[in-house]
Amino acid sequence: MSRYDLLGVEAQLFEQYPALADRHEKAARAGSEHIRGLIERSDAARGGDADAFAEHVASIQRSALASYAASVRGIVSVEDMVRWVRTRDALRLSAYDSLLREVDAPGAASLLDALEAVHDSGDASGGQATLDQALAAVADRCTCGYASTRNLPKRTCYVCAQAVTAVWDAEEQRVLLRLPALREAVDGVLDALVDRLAEIKLDPATEWSVVEHEQRKARHRLTRLNRAARGEIFDEMLTNWRELASAASHDSRPIARSVAKGAKRSGLGTARLSAIALPGNALVESRAKKRAQQR
Repeated sequence: MSRYDLLGVEAQLFEQYPALADRHEKAARAGSEHIRGLIERSDAARGGDADAFAEHVASIQRSALASYAASVRGIVSVEDMVRWVRTRDALRLSAYDSLLREVDAPGAASLLDALEAVHDSGDASGGQATLDQALAAVADRCTCGYASTRNLPKRTCYVCAQAVTAVWDAEEQRVLLRLPALREAVDGVLDALVDRLAEIKLDPATEWSVVEHEQRKARHRLTRLNRAARGEIFDEMLTNWRELASAASHDSRPIARSVAKGAKRSGLGTARLSAIALPGNALVESRAKKRAQQR
């Protein structure tokens, strides 16, 4: 039993009980507004009193969960409530999920995710087309200096790392548009990886070495695909892609950094792989939830 089983149960109940989904949406919207307000008012999110900031976030989350629990009382049948509680109680809850013990309210796990203070509602590049534009969009949140000075540090901060990855991925997609056969093959490799990682996520007993093995297999497949297509790939097509790969190799996130460092060997597809490989990747999370719902 994993957390995704609980999220899967909640997704089913949202479909079954429209009123539950409506209360959840309102609670998520209100709670998120409170957390955004806290971030705007506090310097803690930029390296100040992080402990105080975390306490404030936890207080908002606890209050939101309690209010939500009160608002949905009586909506769900006794049988469905028992099902949700049993699923929750079968989990080994992390410190992050400890608040779930305080309420018996289907939808609480999904609500807690919606109230995550570091959640970014869009990609860190702000949808910008170039690296300069992407860095300018995050300059007010940058803590490594890269966004304002353009001097690449040994390790980029989180927001700059996200911006680089987003622009690198966009550039990769632009190049692959000129290589339809390779693009289709790369899509197949990475879609299969997302499927496999989603499957692994649903098994809490799986060791990290299994995840690493699947990622290595995907990198080897990308290497073979790029090698087979080398007659179609010209150096000038990859100038920007290689520069962005170099910037990505300074990522503060070890997994993304490791993948980027191997970009010269693994070739096109590596930018997207570096994002998929990160814990919490949205595609993997979404597919894991769907699998959990189908169990």
